[in-house]
Amino acid sequence: MKVVAFDPVTGASGDMILGALFDIGASPAAVDAALRRLGLDGFRLEFRHIDGLHHVRYGRCEVLLNDDTPAPPPGHDHDHGHDHTHKHDSDHGQEPGHKHDHEPSHPHHHAGFRTLTDIRKLLAHPSLPPRVRDQADRIFQRLAEAEAFVHGTTVEQVHFHEVGAVDSVADIVGSCLALEELGVERVYCAPLKVGTGTIRCAHGVLPNPAPATARLLEGFPVVRLEIPFELTTPTGAAILTTLSEGNWSGRPLRWLRTGAGHGGRTLEEGPNILRAILAEEDSVPAPAALPANPHVRHEDVTILETDIDDQNPELTAALPDLLRARGACDATLTPLIMKKGRPGVRLTVLAPPALAETLAELILQQSSSIGVRLWPAARRILDRSAATLPTPWGEVRAKRIVRPDGRAEVAPEYESCRELAAHSGRTVREVMTAAILPPSA
Repeated sequence: MKVVAFDPVTGASGDMILGALFDIGASPAAVDAALRRLGLDGFRLEFRHIDGLHHVRYGRCEVLLNDDTPAPPPGHDHDHGHDHTHKHDSDHGQEPGHKHDHEPSHPHHHAGFRTLTDIRKLLAHPSLPPRVRDQADRIFQRLAEAEAFVHGTTVEQVHFHEVGAVDSVADIVGSCLALEELGVERVYCAPLKVGTGTIRCAHGVLPNPAPATARLLEGFPVVRLEIPFELTTPTGAAILTTLSEGNWSGRPLRWLRTGAGHGGRTLEEGPNILRAILAEEDSVPAPAALPANPHVRHEDVTILETDIDDQNPELTAALPDLLRARGACDATLTPLIMKKGRPGVRLTVLAPPALAETLAELILQQSSSIGVRLWPAARRILDRSAATLPTPWGEVRAKRIVRPDGRAEVAPEYESCRELAAHSGRTVREVMTAAILPPSA
């Protein structure tokens, strides 16, 4: 089984990740062509090798916009979705004394903003492989959740004025496409790095790392370096924390190729790079009853479980949402009768292995539980992607899944139907019944 192990030597950004993947063998031309099939234009991917610190060769990737696209002035303003424009990914490392002053090495796309719905429409293009669509969708969802939390708004109201721009869509979707082209089934990542000091943005001075980045890093191992620059950007943090299945330390990997993606500037403290190792890892073959199927994804997970009978039910009811917000795949409550006939509930959590210990500590911190049971498991997941369904009163969000036999099903999301019902004066049942799959879908 092919894997990629990332080593954020001095941090991570979108273009550094993409550059590292190109350096270990992914084709820039193939990724560029795949991005253009989505309808993205007005840009080009440029990958080259540069002479870095101590005359070591590193990969350098930039998403360059067309010459007729004007670059915004330094310190330009944004919608609330990304006030402090982190799409200086390629400008990784600023000059001391005026940190994060927005002097990017390439211009940005500013023809308006994109919402998460807009981005998902882009990702729904049939040319995009299902795994790439799922990965990119999850990355943008995590970014939207982080921004919504930081700015006190909802995911639907977040405006990706920078992260949704052409260059950053190219970084995120391009990285997923590069992993797919390399045949990578798992991603691992060593602890991420953050710097010191503050970040100057259009709205003032923020702590380093920026609030959205800090939110994305919650629950993951992080190392602070005494370097007064922003080392991990939201784009880099979102990609790696979404896709990584844990640290690769202690894993017996057979290295196939190694490479690195270099940031836009040279740091005095060390090489401004993110390394990537393409490797092979032994895997347990699927049982005969579960033959390989392109529509079914195999994942390792950890199950966490605890029983609670001495806590305010309101506090217990809040636990699943809290755990899902911190990275759990799912969390449920099951009623049960405990010792001495007391009514209680069993909290069951499905978690990525890399987050199991963090989530166990969270349960012990946020509940009256005095013990959590953990054991490894595996799950099989059907292809899924975001979609929309029309109704006489507007569109609703939906989930599209593909059964093992290749048959697609689309089901409306309850919350979206509830919102439309409230705005249209209809009942939720009417909206859900009216949501139909377009003939071309």
